[in-house]
Amino acid sequence: MQAIFLYGSLMDTEIRRHVFADTVSPGQVRPAVARDHRTLTYPGETFPILVPQPGGLVQGEVLLSPNSEALARMAFYEGDEYGMAALNIELENGQQLTAHYNQASNEELPVTEPWCFHQWQRSERDTLVEMCRQYMHRCWGKMSVLEADAVWQELQSLRA
Repeated sequence: MQAIFLYGSLMDTEIRRHVFADTVSPGQVRPAVARDHRTLTYPGETFPILVPQPGGLVQGEVLLSPNSEALARMAFYEGDEYGMAALNIELENGQQLTAHYNQASNEELPVTEPWCFHQWQRSERDTLVEMCRQYMHRCWGKMSVLEADAVWQELQSLRA
């Protein structure tokens, strides 16, 4: 079974609705944890990266058995800041499985601040939901990644 560990904005149901449209059902997403990891804020940004840390624990969710369109939509949304990597996760019932996750580039990144999903929801969620809604509606399947990046940059003005 293919599984994707979600640890950032894709844990938000509204963001997921815009990114995945009707390619993912609610039953495919379940609570999960990644042990010996933590989330940090990507340098100069407001989104998270998942990094190894002995003793750490990241509360997230797992997307089970995504179809090829769901994976393509997620890759389009995430952009080129990430690549896929594997890690072991644990479901609520204790079941262990290997999942893929969006890993920050292999470059050595400077130490950053911790990233918290609940804090992100309070400070950024509403703006990102609107950005995501417009981005996926305007760009998915209609333009190249380069053109879509220009739209995302234009939508950054919503953060001001």
